[in-house]
Amino acid sequence: MIAREITGRLTKLFAQYPFVTVTGPRQSGKTTLCRSAFPNLEYVNLEAPDQRDFAESDPRGFLSQLG
Repeated sequence: MIAREITGRLTKLFAQYPFVTVTGPRQSGKTTLCRSAFPNLEYVNLEAPDQRDFAESDPRGFLSQLG
């Protein structure tokens, strides 16, 4: 995996704010960056139809399963 210079800034911002947004083109390593920067956080892929449907139909239930 490629070490990203932005990792330190990303973790610092996340400590300061309740959420951060990572944007960029497809297949540029956004998910890999976030999963490596925050290995203890749960990951949910909302592109999976069943996960997206659950999040849309029962947002409280969806969020409660994430702890």
